[in-house]
Amino acid sequence: MRKILIIPVVMILFTAGCKKQIDETVKEDSQRVPVAQVLERGLGYLGNGKYYTARKYFEMIMDNAPNSLEFPRAKLGMADAYYYDIATGAPEALAEYQSYLVYFPNSEDAPYAQYMVGMCYYAEVNSPDRDQSYSRKAIAEFEKLKTRFPDSPYVGLCDEKIRLCWQRIAQHEYEVGIFYHKVHTYRAAEIRLREVLDHYLDYLSTDEREMVYYYFSRTLFAMTKYDEAARYFRMILEQYPDTIYRDELRSDLEDIDSGKLQRQKEERIEKMVEERNQRQKKSKQKDDGDSPEGN
Repeated sequence: MRKILIIPVVMILFTAGCKKQIDETVKEDSQRVPVAQVLERGLGYLGNGKYYTARKYFEMIMDNAPNSLEFPRAKLGMADAYYYDIATGAPEALAEYQSYLVYFPNSEDAPYAQYMVGMCYYAEVNSPDRDQSYSRKAIAEFEKLKTRFPDSPYVGLCDEKIRLCWQRIAQHEYEVGIFYHKVHTYRAAEIRLREVLDHYLDYLSTDEREMVYYYFSRTLFAMTKYDEAARYFRMILEQYPDTIYRDELRSDLEDIDSGKLQRQKEERIEKMVEERNQRQKKSKQKDDGDSPEGN
């Protein structure tokens, strides 16, 4: 005997602010209809881009037939109807996909649901100049799919999205490092750009790599780390012989190789030490003059 779903009329009523209308088919379905038919019609509306109406059908099953065979597909359909609806989108869909995986972690649709969890985060990924926490969350969810479902056809799609997320993270780190250099926060620039060189260089374009090398070398130069700066100057001139910074780098490299800059650095240090000693001496003399023994 087929299961019958009683659809309350109240479920198909609109609020005044609703932008979509449920057509006559839904009104007809306010009578007794098979659960399978309700699911079929919901999927039909989903496929035709009528997401609000599709959600109403899926709600009918989820609220009134939670033990039916159609319930899992309705729950997944609800998530899809949120995700693809521009009026709702990924934030609303995320909870539905996650809930599906809690209920049906080993179903045949679990790999798809896990992939869509990653896609919900991926849809929220910001431009490189913004925080990249969603990129990292998307990577974590895609990696989870690869671990749990290594034979899934979605693994290839995950690899593509993971690389795109790492590219966005690399561009973010690269831009932040350059920003720190331009505002003369050299220690922060060194840390950020060294991180890019150590972990993210493969995700950057050729032009971006040149800029990382250039700003990292200029940061080292500004911090008077001349030996390391010189190594990067030479590398840039070798790997990018037509660089627009060629004359600038050659000039600074000559100053480094001649020992001129190192001597200037040592002279500055000596002067600073001498000035510090003078200040300490004057401070001691003042303290001695103010002491009771000096009176």
